[in-house]
Order: sequence, then structure tokens, then C-alpha cells
Amino acid sequence: MPRRSARLRAARANPALRPWPRSMRDRFHRGIAAAGPGLGDILWRVVCAGESVPVAEQALGWPVRAGRLVLTLALDRVADYYNING
Repeated sequence: MPRRSARLRAARANPALRPWPRSMRDRFHRGIAAAGPGLGDILWRVVCAGESVPVAEQALGWPVRAGRLVLTLALDRVADYYNING
């Protein structure tokens, strides 16, 4: 039990350590899924994990400059899903 209480104290002291509520997790996963099959990988790597596009392309085994095009498609679909296209 001491480990759990230490985690709780840390979460109270730093809100960033608190787990997301279920509704926020679900909304996040629905947004990533809205990008479509195969597009969520590059979207997550660049937007969430903070990788650069060339690093993500290399990790996914894609040709050079393919990631930029695919990332643009994924971001357009997510913007449509959240209704933020202008």
C-alpha cells in the first residue's frame, strides 16, 4: 500500500500525473480513429509523441516525403471529425 499512497500524493501535487477521465480517453481514441486506418500511426507519432516527420517515416518504413502527405490527410480528417475546418 505505501506505493499506492505515494502515487496518489504525487498525482495530487501535480495534476499532469493524474489519469485521464474515461470520457477524455474515449474522445482521444475516437479522434485518432477518425483519421482512418493506417493514418493514425503517423498522426500519433508526430502530434502526440513529438517525433519529427522524417523520424516517423523512417520508423514506419515509408519513403521520404510520404509522411508529410499522409500526415496532411490525417489532420484534415481529424479536423473534419472535430468540425474545425474553416
